[in-house]
Amino acid sequence: MATLSEPKTVPIWARPRVIGGVLAVALLAAMYAGTTVVNNSTLTTAADTAVEYADANYETVVVPNVEKSAQPLDSLLAGLESDANATGEKYGKHEDATKPYSFATEATGTVVEGDFGEIGLDVAGVPDGLTVGISIPPLGSTTAIRDAGTDLTFGDFVNQTEFQNVAIELNKKIAEAVYENLDPTSLIGKKITVVGAFTWVSNTGGTIDHVTILPISIEVVS
Repeated sequence: MATLSEPKTVPIWARPRVIGGVLAVALLAAMYAGTTVVNNSTLTTAADTAVEYADANYETVVVPNVEKSAQPLDSLLAGLESDANATGEKYGKHEDATKPYSFATEATGTVVEGDFGEIGLDVAGVPDGLTVGISIPPLGSTTAIRDAGTDLTFGDFVNQTEFQNVAIELNKKIAEAVYENLDPTSLIGKKITVVGAFTWVSNTGGTIDHVTILPISIEVVS
């Protein structure tokens, strides 16, 4: 007669239910480790067209991004005159390495007469030889807000034209939000605080002697 052997005791760690539980915990841990937690204000709603992007993201993403990263204008300009590349890498954003940096900024100063398409802003502490303007409608296709307020690249849209149109559509939002009930000429002589973005580039291709801020907000101080 065959002798029945005693059943072997399966270690607790080798039991199917335990193995399944361990694997589940390990999977969750791996998923968490590979997940980046992102502040809601930086989340971009996907869009197929520039109009859709601006409608979905201007107030919830672009404006908060600019406000959060805005640096004092006087210190930014001093840094740019001293070492433009280092200042750009630290505070600026651009489409790619071949394009100039754009910067989110905040400035307080007195509004003065400006060049065509602008009102001027007299800001204390700005380096000698530099003047400041604030863009007024129509705002055109300047990319300062798109570049400083988003992480978009050319590859996010079907072609270069649509990517460029994002800047135009965001600028339309600025015209509505900032200037709908504001006459720029009524600001002359008043002290204001402006938050917005500018691109560090020369319109003539020579020495940079002027920056134009594209505003997301203008507040009259006095």
